[in-house]
Amino acid sequence: MEFALAREVVRWHRSHDGGVENDSDLKFHALRLLHEAVELCIATGADGNAIGEVFADELHKGTIRGEFGKINPSGMFEEIADVAILLEVLADQVDLSIDDAVRDKLIILNTPKWNCDEHGVLWRQTEESSKGEKHANT
Repeated sequence: MEFALAREVVRWHRSHDGGVENDSDLKFHALRLLHEAVELCIATGADGNAIGEVFADELHKGTIRGEFGKINPSGMFEEIADVAILLEVLADQVDLSIDDAVRDKLIILNTPKWNCDEHGVLWRQTEESSKGEKHANT
């Protein structure tokens, strides 16, 4: 993503009180990303069994490696790179400009009301969220 657009995304996030107060909040942002990754899998036609198998495999690997409950900066940086690379490859396969898609999404994001949870993760407000529930659909 071009630098100016990335800064615009970060400004939008911070303008809605999103952010990270401390390192322990990082996991909640990664879990929020997981919501979107599952939605992307569904949008590409993956079924629940395939998604569940991948999820189970990754949990198993993390358990064997003893990775749970620890912040691993070098592992985090590597995984962010993996996500960015795979997203670029997928976008290329469907002839999509990520920058154009993000610009279009920012128009939508600037429309509804967003709520920031106690970890700085943003959730779109819905009728249910006004009753204390979260809605991860972005």
